[in-house]
Amino acid sequence: MTIRYIAAWLPMVILAILNGTIRDFTYGQFTSDHLAHQLSTFSLIVVFTVYVWLLNRKWPLESARQAALVGLIWLILTVAFEFAMGLFISGQSWEQMFQAYNILSGNLWLLVPLAVAVLPTVMYRLKKTSPGSRSHPPE
Repeated sequence: MTIRYIAAWLPMVILAILNGTIRDFTYGQFTSDHLAHQLSTFSLIVVFTVYVWLLNRKWPLESARQAALVGLIWLILTVAFEFAMGLFISGQSWEQMFQAYNILSGNLWLLVPLAVAVLPTVMYRLKKTSPGSRSHPPE
C-alpha cells in the first residue's frame, strides 16, 4: 500500500504546477506577487486535501503508522523536489529558497510541505471516525 502512495505523490507535482499556472494567469495579474503566492498556498492546500481524501477512499490507509510514514515520505519528496527545482531549474540561491519558508516575512509556503506531511494522518483519522466507516483494528 505504501508503494501506491509513494507513486501517488507524483500527481501532486502536476496539481502544484496547475495551481501556480492558474495563479499566474488569473488572480496573480490583479494582486501583488506576495498576495498571489499567499492565496496560491491556500488553494494548493485545499486541492491537496481533496486529492488525499480521494486517495484514501480508493486505497484506505491501514494504520496511523502507515499514514505517518506516507506523510514523512511525501514531505521528503516534496522538499527535495522544491530545492532541486529551485537550484537546478530556476537558478535560485539557497538564501532565496529558504526565504520562501520564512513565515515571519509573510511567506506561507511552509504550510504546503506541512500539509503534505499531515494530510495522510488527518484523512486516516477522519475515515476511521466517520459514521459508516469500516472498523479498523486497534493500533
